[in-house]
Amino acid sequence: MATGSGTGTPATAASSATIAQLRDRVRVMVESAYGTPATLPVTASAETLTTLRDRVELALQDSGNATWATGDIDEAIRRAISQYSRTNPYRAIATLTAASSTREFSLSSLTGLIRVERVWWTYSAATPGYPANWVQFEVWPGGILYIDDDSMPATNDVLRIFYTKAHTLNGLDSAGATTLPGEDIGYIIAGAAGIAAQMRAVELAEDATVDRDVVDRLTDWASEQLKNFRYGANLDQPAWQRYGYAYVQGDIDEALRWALARYTEISPQKAIGTITLSAAGREISLASLTGLLQVERVWWDYDSTDPTHPPDWRTFEVWPGNILFVDDPDEPASGDVARIWYTKSHSINGLDSASVTSIPADHETLIVIGAAGLVTQERSQEQPATNVPSKLREWADLRLKEFEAGLKRIARQASIRASGIAPIPAIDRWDKQDGGW
Repeated sequence: MATGSGTGTPATAASSATIAQLRDRVRVMVESAYGTPATLPVTASAETLTTLRDRVELALQDSGNATWATGDIDEAIRRAISQYSRTNPYRAIATLTAASSTREFSLSSLTGLIRVERVWWTYSAATPGYPANWVQFEVWPGGILYIDDDSMPATNDVLRIFYTKAHTLNGLDSAGATTLPGEDIGYIIAGAAGIAAQMRAVELAEDATVDRDVVDRLTDWASEQLKNFRYGANLDQPAWQRYGYAYVQGDIDEALRWALARYTEISPQKAIGTITLSAAGREISLASLTGLLQVERVWWDYDSTDPTHPPDWRTFEVWPGNILFVDDPDEPASGDVARIWYTKSHSINGLDSASVTSIPADHETLIVIGAAGLVTQERSQEQPATNVPSKLREWADLRLKEFEAGLKRIARQASIRASGIAPIPAIDRWDKQDGGW
């Protein structure tokens, strides 16, 4: 089999977009569906158990604790914070260091842990790297974090854990700091006052000497306070929306990779390469043509300094093992040059080590639409159906339909160019055979 050196270049000019630019366009499109994300509170309230307790007692008009005991107020505050944490947990970052080579890590050191959201491995504070290396994981019973990756963390590897935990109030249950956002303290007070009023209503309902109207009015007031509390707790974006905004870069890259592959199926990159034979023979290795999908034409023998006209197109076959067989009575000789017209996969500068972007500039938006639709559809499937609005899934489906419709248009245009027959509008009653009006 003849072998030799080869080169390949795109047949047409391509876009200059990079993977970073296309990622940003996908993020913008996805955010338009999810809505503008709320900023994460970074300044905690200065309230302590003592000051917050006083404010709840003031809301109940019981500053002297004549009606509600201090323990009752503290329990109401505790329950209000617990309920608030279910909707708006405190977001924290911690690190775990592997004591040995293992996939299983104890999460017992993460006090108040509710849920692990993301894991970055391997991580180094001195050289964190870019992008973050997010890995798949599971959380098992007993507070065990399992790294579900082909590689296994080695001794002294560091995992950076992004997780949620219950909020704390300085002085309550031995907490030394308050994590509650200052802007939501008013709602916490309303919730604690409502819970305390409910507790008092239950106590009075068992006393036969108390007027039922008093119990009903207290119950109604508690309900209003708790409505106010729930309203405030739900002012922030729901969990699915906050999570949707925080797309990891790998998800977007995978969606772009899929859209690019789908686009390649319809409109592969056309390229021309040359192979100089190092030995005589009809069988020529195509290994030097990187990303080869299909050979379309073969010109042999080709001389770049004096190309013949018309080109010497040859009959050929492509055999298993990327072998080009020149089906011609003459046999290629050593030193002959075969010019190959072929198709190859498209690339995006920066994706999978590619150094150039091959898609046409006017097709960039189509790739972005397809990637945005896929990444949103996958995210909606990851979340429980009760948490993801149907409108979001519909938005993803519409983007994917738009993507497929664009691919069909490109396929029709390509078939028209290949056939050499251009479509013309249908003749109507205003047209004349002589071309006049």
